[in-house]
Amino acid sequence: MNPRMRELIEALEMDTLPKIREILAEGDIDLDSDLLIGEEYDMDEPDEIPLLFYVIMKNVSLEAIKLLIDAGMSLQRYTREGVGALDIAIKFRRMDIVELCAENGISLTQSRRKSGMTPLMLAASFNDMEMIRFLIERGADPEAVDKYGMNALEYARKLGQERVREYLEELKRC
Repeated sequence: MNPRMRELIEALEMDTLPKIREILAEGDIDLDSDLLIGEEYDMDEPDEIPLLFYVIMKNVSLEAIKLLIDAGMSLQRYTREGVGALDIAIKFRRMDIVELCAENGISLTQSRRKSGMTPLMLAASFNDMEMIRFLIERGADPEAVDKYGMNALEYARKLGQERVREYLEELKRC
């Protein structure tokens, strides 16, 4: 990792907004680049992860993430499997980032994943009732199925998420 990126990462992790602004003002960092995670431990195969996903996972503040976006980082970043910022935000229970994604035109109801797993299915898998309610209020279809024919309720059943299962079964009855 180049020294400027390392400096930016440290500022992001410490949520030092003035330092983040200073580094970004210099404009010499590719904000859509991948970070190598694990290379500092001399791992044979360090993980590559987009800076966007890293800051979501590390619980970097919304203000700092907005600075990155204003400086050119794209929220429209996806892995080969179709995993994007919305998926990472759901996994790490970052409602603020889910809302940011929605504000920036990322669908809360459609999947870009090759598997067809929707945001609602992902929230059901992680037993996140707040997220499930939020997504359903914004149009997520509990009956939508992925390429394996599974819907959110079936994910909840399969993973033993009892509260989610009960909630989705009640929705189905209504």
